[in-house]
Amino acid sequence: MKKIRLALSCGLLAVALQTSALQADPLYSLRGNVDVDELSEMIPNRRSMAVDGGIEVTFEEQPPMIPHAIDKTRITLNENSCLSCHGKAYSKTENAVEPPKSHYRTREGDKTKQISTGRYFCTQCHVPQAYTEALVNNDFKN
Repeated sequence: MKKIRLALSCGLLAVALQTSALQADPLYSLRGNVDVDELSEMIPNRRSMAVDGGIEVTFEEQPPMIPHAIDKTRITLNENSCLSCHGKAYSKTENAVEPPKSHYRTREGDKTKQISTGRYFCTQCHVPQAYTEALVNNDFKN
C-alpha cells in the first residue's frame, strides 16, 4: 500500500512539474530577444586575437585558448591542418606548442603514435578569441 501511495505521489509531482514548465517564460538565446527557433542576423566576423606567447589559462585543467586566427584551418575526418604546425614532427621548426602526452592516449589509456581520435577535433576544446564585447556580464576572478 505504501508503494502505491509513493508511486501516485511521484506521478502527481511529475504532472505538476510539467504543468509549471509549460507556463514558464519563453527561452531566448544570446542572440537577443529572438526565439530559438527563429532565424536572426548573422553575427559580424570579428578580428581574431593574436597573442604572442599564448593566452593565460584561468583555472586548472582549462584547455589552452588558441592565440591566433584559424579562419583557414581545416579539420575534417581526413585532414587536420592544426597538426601541420602543432604535430610532433613540426612543432619545433614551426615554434608551436606540441599537444601534451594525454592527446596521444586512447580513452582506455593506451599509448598511440598519432593524436588519439578522441582528441583529433581540436576546436571541440580549444577556441580562438576575438576582439569583441562580452555577450554576458562576467565577474570571474582567477
